[in-house]
Formats: sequence, structure tokens, C-alpha cells
Amino acid sequence: MAEIIPVNRGKDIFMVTRQQPRFPITFHGTLEYQDRLHQITRSWDLSRKGCRLESRFEAYAGMKVNLLLSLPEGESPILIDRAVVRWCGTREIGLEFQSLLSPYRERLDHTLEKLEAEVSHR
Repeated sequence: MAEIIPVNRGKDIFMVTRQQPRFPITFHGTLEYQDRLHQITRSWDLSRKGCRLESRFEAYAGMKVNLLLSLPEGESPILIDRAVVRWCGTREIGLEFQSLLSPYRERLDHTLEKLEAEVSHR
């Protein structure tokens, strides 16, 4: 989860610092909420602890959803149970991953290591 730090106490200016770096990535997938599937229409970024995506699903902060992410490697999708909606806007949703089972965590870590290497070579 992001930490909010006051930058100037005299004014309402705040800076958000993230615990994990985020990497731009295109992935497909679905959100599941109350046994209904909702398509992810666009992905923005991914980190070890969350992602930002677009969907027509009407989310609200605090709700928990299941995610099935199909990453570019083409392997079977990564299942993320009970991701928490941290913020939402017009079709955009920010999700925090609470926990991942070991094989899914390893695949996510592998994907992020590749993305990190690509960014550092630019």
C-alpha cells in the first residue's frame, strides 16, 4: 500500500510513496466479484503488490475481488484471490494484492524481474 507523506504542512500538499516499483505492462484478464466475471479492458502497470487497470466493472474502495491475469509470456493465467480495491475512478481501478499462492508469486516475480531488466537497459 502507498504511504502518504505531507510535503508542506502549511498547505494541503501530499506526496505518495510506493513500497514497490510499478512497471508499465499490457495484460488481459478478468475480475471476479460475487460469482460474476468482468473483463479487464486495459492494463496500465503492475508491481509485486498491485496493479492499475481499466474495466467497466463498478468498483468501490475497500471491496475485494479475485483476478485472473494473462501476462505477455503466454503461460497459464495468474490467480490473485481477494485483491483489495484501494482507489477507483472513471473505469480505472487501483488494486492491492493481499496474498498470492507460491506458484503464482514466482511467476509474477519472474515477469517483474524481466520488466525491471528492460527498464534498466533503456
